[in-house]
Amino acid sequence: MGKNTKRNKKTKQQLQQQQSPPQQNGVTASASGTASEHFEDQQAASSLPILNAKKRSQLNKLIEELLDLVEKQPANPNEEWKQYEQLQQLLKQIMIVEEPLSQAVCPQITDSPDDQSRLAKVEAFSAWAKDGGVHSEGLEIAIFPGYQLGLRANRPLAKEELVLSVPRKLIFSEENNSDCRLFGKMPQATHLNLAYDLVIEKIRGEFSEWRPYIDVLPAKYSTVLYFTTEQMERLRGTAACSLALRQCRVIAKQYAFLYRYAHTLAESSTGNRSHPGERGLFFTQRGLCYKLYRWAVSTVMTRQNLVPSEKQEAQDSPKFISALIPYWDMANHRPGRITSFYAAVSRQLECTAQEAVAAGEQFFIYYGDRSNTDLLVHNGFVDVNNLKDYVNIRVGLSPTDALAAKRASILDKLNIRHTAELRVLPAPDFISKELLAFVRVFKMSAEQLDHWCSDLERAGDLLHIDCALETDHETRTWQFLEDRLKLLLAVFDKEMREADEVKELSELQLKDGARSGQEIELMLLLYRRLERSILAGALQYAQEHRKV
Repeated sequence: MGKNTKRNKKTKQQLQQQQSPPQQNGVTASASGTASEHFEDQQAASSLPILNAKKRSQLNKLIEELLDLVEKQPANPNEEWKQYEQLQQLLKQIMIVEEPLSQAVCPQITDSPDDQSRLAKVEAFSAWAKDGGVHSEGLEIAIFPGYQLGLRANRPLAKEELVLSVPRKLIFSEENNSDCRLFGKMPQATHLNLAYDLVIEKIRGEFSEWRPYIDVLPAKYSTVLYFTTEQMERLRGTAACSLALRQCRVIAKQYAFLYRYAHTLAESSTGNRSHPGERGLFFTQRGLCYKLYRWAVSTVMTRQNLVPSEKQEAQDSPKFISALIPYWDMANHRPGRITSFYAAVSRQLECTAQEAVAAGEQFFIYYGDRSNTDLLVHNGFVDVNNLKDYVNIRVGLSPTDALAAKRASILDKLNIRHTAELRVLPAPDFISKELLAFVRVFKMSAEQLDHWCSDLERAGDLLHIDCALETDHETRTWQFLEDRLKLLLAVFDKEMREADEVKELSELQLKDGARSGQEIELMLLLYRRLERSILAGALQYAQEHRKV
C-alpha cells in the first residue's frame, strides 16, 4: 500500500528510538526573543480570533474533564475501549468550541488533503531548500498514485550513489527552534518539544522562516489520532488495538497538559515559578487548539529522525535528538536497507540510493525494521511486503501461582520479563524463541521446575526448538500455543468473515484516489489480513508440533 509518511530512519550509528510519550513534569524557562521577533509575533497574532469569556470557561471545563479521564488507568480491554469512546466525545466537544481558532490557524487541516494544492507549493519549497544548501540533483518532488507526494528520479541513479544531502542548518530540531524546553528532562521529551516547536511555527504563519517547508507537509494524516470510533472498532481484538488506544489517550493528555499550562497555571501564576519561554507561551495562549496539536504530533510521529545533538555531534557517542529533515522526508518507504546517515564531518544528512533507479521512477528509502502494528499506529500505513513483521501476544505469570517464583527465576536467566509481549512471526519461524521458552516454563510441573532450577546455566536450551524435553511437557506447550492462537483468530471471524474482507478490500483497491476515510479503511483491511495471516500460519505450525 502507498503512503507518504516516514519515521525513525537511522543515523550513522543506526540507532532507532520509538515514541513513548512522557507523563507530566516540570517546565524549564528561557529568555524571550528579540525586538524584531516581538514585532513579527504581534503581527502574526493580530489576525487570530479570541474566544469570549463564555467559550473560554466552557473550554477550561472540558479540558479538566479530559485530564480527569486520561489520568485513569483502564484495568482491562473493555474499560480501555469505554475510556476511548468517552475521550472521543470530549475531543469532539473541544474541537467544536475551538473551531474559530482552528479555522484561523490551520484552515487547510480541516479540509481533505489536496495533492495538487501541496504540489503547487513545491516550487517555492524547492527554491527555499536549494538556497539553504540542499543538494538533490537527480531527484524532484512529484505525485504518485497511492503515495501522495514522493521523490522521482529525473535521470538514471546508480546503486549507492549519493543523491541527496541536507545541511544541519536546514534540519528542524528543538535545538535551533524553540525558546523553551516545555517538557523538561522527561524521557522522550525531545519528541514533544519538537511537536511544540512545530505548533509555534505553524501559528507564526508567513513570519516563520520554515513556512515553505510547512506548506508542503500533509494537511492531515492517517495516524490513529484521525480515526473515527467506527474505524478504531475495526482494530478491536487485534495486536494494534491497545497500542492505538493508548496512543490516543497519551496525546490527549499531552494536549490537555499544554492547554492547562498556558491558560490556567501560567495565567494565574505569580512569583518565580518556571514557565515556557515568553514567545512560546505567547503563541500557545493565542493559537493552540487540538486540531493543530494533533497535526503537529502526527507530523513528528510520521517524519521524525534521530540526529546527533549539535553540541555533541563530533563526539564518538553523542546524544541523539528528534528532528525533521526537509526534502529528504519526502521519500517513501520500500523494504531494503538503511542508506541515510548523518555525517558529522560535513555536518549534513546524506542519502544514497539503495538500488539503481531509472529516470521517471520513484526513489524509495527504507525506514528500518518495524512491525506493521508499529507502522499503522505511528505512521499511518502498512507494508504488505514487510519481511520484519510480527504480531505481539501478551503473556504473564499468575500472581496466585504457587510455583511463580521458580518460573520467574528461569525467565530471569533468559532475560524474559514475567509479564511480556512476545512475538508470533511470519514463516518460516512462526513462534519466536522467547515466546516458546516462556510457554515451556509456564507449563512446567513442580518436578520439572526443580530440575531446571537446579542448573540454571542450561536454561538457554529452552530457547531452541529442538530442546530435549519430556513428551507430555512439549504437548502441553504446543497445546497452550494452539489454544491461544485460536482465540486470537476467533476475533477476526467474529467481526467479519475473511471472504467478506477480501471482497471489501478489492472494491477499495479498485477506487482511484482513495482519500481520508477510504484510505484508512483500506489500511485497516490490509492490516487485519496481514495479522490474520501470521496468526494462521503460527497456528498450523503449533498444531503440527503438538501432533509430533
